[in-house]
Amino acid sequence: MQTATAERRKIVTKIPADPAKAARFDPNRPLRVAAYCRVSTDLDDQLNSYETQKAYYTEYIRKNPKWRFAGIYADEGISGTQVKKRESFLRMISDCENGKIDLILIKSVSRYARNIVDCISYIRILKSLGIAIYFEEQNINTLTEDSETYIGIYGVLAQAESENISANIKWGIRKRMESGSYNCNFNLLGYRRDKVTKEIFIIPEEAENVRLIFDLYLSGKSIVGIMRELTQRNILSPTGKATWSRRAIDTLLSNEKYRGNSTASTARMSGDPHSKPRDRYLFQEHHEAIVDEKTFIAVAEEKKRRSNIESDENGIRRKKTRYVAK
Repeated sequence: MQTATAERRKIVTKIPADPAKAARFDPNRPLRVAAYCRVSTDLDDQLNSYETQKAYYTEYIRKNPKWRFAGIYADEGISGTQVKKRESFLRMISDCENGKIDLILIKSVSRYARNIVDCISYIRILKSLGIAIYFEEQNINTLTEDSETYIGIYGVLAQAESENISANIKWGIRKRMESGSYNCNFNLLGYRRDKVTKEIFIIPEEAENVRLIFDLYLSGKSIVGIMRELTQRNILSPTGKATWSRRAIDTLLSNEKYRGNSTASTARMSGDPHSKPRDRYLFQEHHEAIVDEKTFIAVAEEKKRRSNIESDENGIRRKKTRYVAK
């Protein structure tokens, strides 16, 4: 009786590495080098820095005989706290994944990202592809073993700096709101703000159109009727279109700015338009009114009268009757 089985011969087949991926780790190959630049505001001095960075990296890459120029990726006037808003940055990552870039040059970690999660996650993505980022100010190459530790430290500092700057800006805005010196947005029909003096002034022909809309509403016309009237008179909408939207007219009729008041909310300071307001400020007699107080209040009361919703001590309900312009 046979007590042992014959030893089977093992067959080993070598599977060559993907040539495209293997080429990335060849130390003798010419590197395709790109640079990433970012400035966080659109102020003149920052824009000059933006153009200076682009020119510097273009020349710096081209003069190295072992490098091949792979492009300059630049985001202008974009914050570093949210990657999803940085189109050039995301395009650069996509080009890396498609094998178009071997090395990325960036001035500093803070120019790369001010969010530590994004900072580390994208470095790891590129590292898995064999693509290095070199931060000039910190002299860090992301392919070295201890790079992530140092980048983590600098990334935390950059995020803390960004949060501190943001907090100071919000504090300054809140104090200006409390003192009444806050410059509210005035890019609306009938008004403009001087870019130099910051003074608010009225556009006479537009102001007449605003008064016309208030008068038409008080004369009994519905919002749809006002839309038709404005179209017949060839009066353009605030966005320059031949036709008006119902929302544009409804919003205009309720805008406090037309009676000389202005409002501001600290919810806008967070950058999230859906965030819950913490404080709201009303600036009365803030600027010259286009519509007098009596007309504005009359329109507000008329809007309430026409509404098919009413409220009392029993709650909110729909009215049994409905306003008809005819």
